[in-house]
Amino acid sequence: MNVERKLEHLRGQYLGRVLDTIRAVVADSTPARSTLIDMSSYVVETGGKRLRALLPLLVADALGVDPEPLIPFGAACELIHNATLVHDDLQDGDEVRRGRATVWRAFGPAQAIDLGDALFYYAVLAAQRMPVSAEQREACVRRMMLDTLSVIDGQEREMVLLKEPNPTLPQYFEMVEGKTSGLFSLPIAGAAELCGVSFELTEILSSAARHLGVLFQIQDDVLDLFGEKGRDKAGCDIEEGKRSVLAVYALQHAPPEDAAELLRILDLERVLTTEAHIAHARQSFEDSGALQFALAEAVERRRRAGALCRDAGHEALAELIEGIGDVFLAPIRPLMA
Repeated sequence: MNVERKLEHLRGQYLGRVLDTIRAVVADSTPARSTLIDMSSYVVETGGKRLRALLPLLVADALGVDPEPLIPFGAACELIHNATLVHDDLQDGDEVRRGRATVWRAFGPAQAIDLGDALFYYAVLAAQRMPVSAEQREACVRRMMLDTLSVIDGQEREMVLLKEPNPTLPQYFEMVEGKTSGLFSLPIAGAAELCGVSFELTEILSSAARHLGVLFQIQDDVLDLFGEKGRDKAGCDIEEGKRSVLAVYALQHAPPEDAAELLRILDLERVLTTEAHIAHARQSFEDSGALQFALAEAVERRRRAGALCRDAGHEALAELIEGIGDVFLAPIRPLMA
């Protein structure tokens, strides 16, 4: 299955209607002349990959189910994703996303908090537009709430990890399996549940999606220094002091003197981090084997995600999950040569 081609087909056929659903929810549920309307539009119109909007439709298509009834669910997943980005950018101090000023820079920190909160509620209202039974809607909203709490917990774990001088890979993976994986488990497993698959298969897809989330976060970590991440410059994660997979591995495996210097760089105030510091961190990631480890782990997560479905006898879903993994791996494939 060529998942990238299928995603582009679904994008052309349904994305406009997903975005129209978002606009309708905001317009119908927001008090007149509220600045939330303009800020919501600012976020929605900035673009992005729209993966969370399209994944539910992709899953439905793969299961042989008409994707159209899942348009409101795709809108809900996209809204939750953007809500987390608005809050994350404020917490991380990022000033640019998708080539534009982040919400807190464009409108103010307090407004970013308000908008992020509002987007979570818009997501619930979008899900209520699904043409399914009341029981299905209730189950779907419950899943949305639980996966969103997992994402928020993961974000909190990342904040704690920022202060950790000796972070471990298990801590990193635990954080990512909440913060990032929750936003892939929701559209994939949630869509399967709405399409009527068994509880057992839904849980298998949820577990597979968590591996995909780790894969996605690893490629995001790698792109910060070794690719293009849509920020204003490379090395934003270094400036923020993030304990990325590269940083965690290097801190554990670099010679003591190099690890100590990397930790000092990560713990610098953002405004004091120079291009020379970022270059030093990049070299440390290469010399310690962190980059090679990250690339290998990303490939392994794709394998494990597909194996969960294949071992359960669902070859078509294994191909779907592996195809999604290939889409996630594409930006870092050149580094594997």
